[in-house]
Amino acid sequence: METRVINFYDKFICLASDCPNTCCRGWRITIDDDTVNRYKQEKGIEGIRLKAMMSFGEDKEVRRIVGRCTNETKEGLCRLQLKGRVDLMPEVCRVYPRRSVAIGDEEEVTFELSCPLTAKLFLENVNSINLVPYEGEAVVPVWTQDMFDEEYYNVLLKVRDKVLDFADSGLSLPETMHDLYGYFHTIHKLFIAGNMDVLNVPIKDEDAKSTSGEFAYNFYSFAIFDKIIMNDLDDGRFRFQDPLRTFIREYNKLFADMTAADADRFFDETVTKMVKEYPVFNDKYKGYLRYYLIQALYSSYESIGCYKEYLRGMVYLMALILTDVVDYVNGRDMENIDRQVKLLNACERRFRHNVSVRKKVTHRIEEEFIKQKEGYIF
Repeated sequence: METRVINFYDKFICLASDCPNTCCRGWRITIDDDTVNRYKQEKGIEGIRLKAMMSFGEDKEVRRIVGRCTNETKEGLCRLQLKGRVDLMPEVCRVYPRRSVAIGDEEEVTFELSCPLTAKLFLENVNSINLVPYEGEAVVPVWTQDMFDEEYYNVLLKVRDKVLDFADSGLSLPETMHDLYGYFHTIHKLFIAGNMDVLNVPIKDEDAKSTSGEFAYNFYSFAIFDKIIMNDLDDGRFRFQDPLRTFIREYNKLFADMTAADADRFFDETVTKMVKEYPVFNDKYKGYLRYYLIQALYSSYESIGCYKEYLRGMVYLMALILTDVVDYVNGRDMENIDRQVKLLNACERRFRHNVSVRKKVTHRIEEEFIKQKEGYIF
């Protein structure tokens, strides 16, 4: 199998007990079918313990005690790994934070930025995000895309190359965001009609749909985004020291008395000022867009869902920008890399890897964005 990896792949070495946000806590850890079968076949006390730690129902998860995996030691390590029983770890635990997707005879491995170290590595490499050939130790694919169609697969990879080149073309972030929206909207309609002839569709098309209006950086109006933050993101279950808990409190204090129009104007003006004062943030946001496009366009192969995937990505990007805006307004040190790692790490963990939040966000996009613009839901 031909494997491509993110260019900083070899720099990752698990922090283990030194990790400030261990992956043993706060997650719903699914147990894949192969691991469930190994648990059932395991004998003795260990077999009894492993069976008892599985949830009831058809879809198995690791039972948690006060939000912690039952395999976590007091040092924050995995007892199965320490005992040399990696074979008994759920597949997602064996691979995380690697994001491995296999399609046909090819595999791509990037990272989930919900890990503190991978978030830091991303921020250190925002100007050089790319994939490189890999011949190292094999990585188990967590997602294997079925129903392989070589024509569609090759078209999708060429589409990805095209949009990545466009993202690097030197246009401003607002222009890039809005032009790509029009492009994905157009090619999605062609894909669902069974038309693979999309490679000649221009990305910058004056007749294409656009989200841009009076404000440059507002991909979504605050009439929508405020609901995402206050209703979908905030469910009242944040840990006391969770950075998103502080962010939501400060966000509400900042925007509570503004109308949606006032919030739109304030956000756009503040981002413009912030990026001018700290140009590195423009690199950060464009780097995130590029990283997201690499992941999303490859893993959306089966669903032909590049349009919705892009819209979800704009939620994640706007949320990331907003965390910086709140810090900027509150006078925090904007060059504090540790603070940026925590916020990126928290946004990814909460938005992209919380199934419930992702479903709520997707539903809101459908009802309040796609439906309003198209008159129907894709």
